[in-house]
Amino acid sequence: MTPLEEDLALLCEKAKQYGASRATIISADKIVVDPRARLKCMIPLCASYGVNLMCPPNVITPEEFAKILSLYRQAILVEVPLTVNDDFTKILSQKKSLWELREDQNYRNSLSKGDRQLIEILCKLEKDCLEMGYRFATGLSAGTCRLCEECVGQLSGEPCKHPFEARPSMEAVGIDVIQTAKNAGIDLKFFTKTAPVWLGLLLVD
Repeated sequence: MTPLEEDLALLCEKAKQYGASRATIISADKIVVDPRARLKCMIPLCASYGVNLMCPPNVITPEEFAKILSLYRQAILVEVPLTVNDDFTKILSQKKSLWELREDQNYRNSLSKGDRQLIEILCKLEKDCLEMGYRFATGLSAGTCRLCEECVGQLSGEPCKHPFEARPSMEAVGIDVIQTAKNAGIDLKFFTKTAPVWLGLLLVD
């Protein structure tokens, strides 16, 4: 095992110690960048598009990200499960559309809790990477940033309230999350109602 492989294995263990349910190593060249992933932020128009500072068009384009990604060797996919209790299951069974789910405060609270946990894990892993000498390690989260109840947004002119914690999602920079997960041996179901997870990415170099 090479020093890099040993470090990646250690980072996976740390991720689980921090609360991840699973951490999977993936070669950076197996991460799929497809501009159609970002297209889905626009069609149909996501409520966070142009509003959330961690969402398009406020983040780098898929083309820009692909160039950056080519400089990385390895990455780790980090899974954080959403808490699926009776209340959460009831919400999923009663709501018929994605829009109805987005408007449900209890559902949004559940998403926010998982999102914050994922970001916290990614931030800790970035710190670990820096201490190991991987100064370009970078974490990408999942979905819309939910660190604040409401993002200050680009129109307000105010800076992000959590600049050291906020992370754009994989989708925001054009990553095909489903295919990337598949390339890592993860069978990720889109909008599942049984065992939903947040999936983040840590680029290591």
